[in-house]
Amino acid sequence: MYVRLVTFGITVPEEAYAAHAEAVAPAFADWPGLLGKWWLADADRGTYGGVYLFTDRAAADRSRDTDTFRAMTDSPALTGITVREFDVLAAPTAVTAPDLVAVAR
Repeated sequence: MYVRLVTFGITVPEEAYAAHAEAVAPAFADWPGLLGKWWLADADRGTYGGVYLFTDRAAADRSRDTDTFRAMTDSPALTGITVREFDVLAAPTAVTAPDLVAVAR
């Protein structure tokens, strides 16, 4: 499995961002190899983002070539975007999140 962590600030009101997130969520669901995306918000600190769980690195790599990913990274409504990606350590994750590991197989 492979994880992407994206964080950013927003230049639009929180309500507008939330409405946009709901509108574009189905586009993320169409990404092959994406097991799930968790939408994040820390309004007090002005930080938003997402955690993406992919079946593997290749699926994460392919997602970067989508219009949805490019729209996110090019959006003037998002500032200070950071994208970090990690391999998931399978053995300890199988202990702490066995259902996720089973889904990824």
